[in-house]
Amino acid sequence: MKVLRGNKVLASGKDVYLGIDVHKENWHVTVRMEGEEIFNGHIPGNYQVLKKLLAHLEDCKIHVAYEAGPFGFWLYDELINDGIETIVVPPSLIPTESGNRVKTDKRDSRKLARLLESNMLKRVHVLTEEERVHRELLRTRRQLVKHRGSVARQIKSKLLFHGISSPFPNHHSWSRKYIAWLRALAFQSEYFKDSLDVLIDLYEHLTRQIIRMNRKIVVLSRTDKYAHRIKLIRSIPGIGLLTGMEILVELQDVKRFKTPEELASYMGLTPSEYSTGEYVHQGRITRCGNRRVRSALVESSWILITKDPYMRCKYMKLKSSKGSKKAIIAIARMLIIRIRSVLLNNTPYVIGTPVLHAA
Repeated sequence: MKVLRGNKVLASGKDVYLGIDVHKENWHVTVRMEGEEIFNGHIPGNYQVLKKLLAHLEDCKIHVAYEAGPFGFWLYDELINDGIETIVVPPSLIPTESGNRVKTDKRDSRKLARLLESNMLKRVHVLTEEERVHRELLRTRRQLVKHRGSVARQIKSKLLFHGISSPFPNHHSWSRKYIAWLRALAFQSEYFKDSLDVLIDLYEHLTRQIIRMNRKIVVLSRTDKYAHRIKLIRSIPGIGLLTGMEILVELQDVKRFKTPEELASYMGLTPSEYSTGEYVHQGRITRCGNRRVRSALVESSWILITKDPYMRCKYMKLKSSKGSKKAIIAIARMLIIRIRSVLLNNTPYVIGTPVLHAA
């Protein structure tokens, strides 16, 4: 670990650029000034230690960059509150050197500092602390739903393994009668009965927690921040309150997307492309965007094409040439463009009208 002791000044009255490779225990920090590296070393993963390092940059204009990841935005908040210009960088959009497969903390922090100084880094949009809390509520609900689905599959897998068939049709799965039937099953072994009951208990516990989250989301949707926008977005067939709120808390201000194409790209709904000379090939969607909203959009699109004749016609034409999966992805792309238009123009969705871009 490189340590700066005493009152040694690294730089004074200059523009300095810090690249921080953030980890749980230690951070690797690189400091550059006027094209030269003036510090490179590990520090404990603690903001107060970082502030001590920054104190060695006397009257400097400090610029900081670190990668978005599991450590969230608390470091960004601390730096911004102290008046330090900070950007959080999407890892997928950091320029890479062809053929370079060596990756270390030291190299990563050096690259961030160098690219920051050269103004070659993209930044993620950082939501406010309030918006992040709202987003966590919806993300937690989705995690609970996913967990419950996993438990449901485990229960059905046990039944299948032991040759037990359900007397209920699929659309009655996980109804109260179905769960009562599961509870009433008799087995020769108490050990198997106990193992099944534990999973049923977990399934019902998760259901109660999901209901609790749903109620919280309803309350949130009625606040001044969301009440009008959720009303607008719910005018679109296929989008209910929960899906609408999930889209709103993930996107927040759609004005930050200057064009429909920029928003579609953020969603990962833009086709990948490889072009060289006269050869142009478009492949699958990039999937590099917000997967939560993308998933919600695809789910809503299946309902939309049953309610809106225009979208249904578009889907059928695309399906005949590209197949159902690519067709529904195309509809999802149109849907997010519609959502942008509805929110920017402050007008409800009109069934049967072509997709028009917002002004």
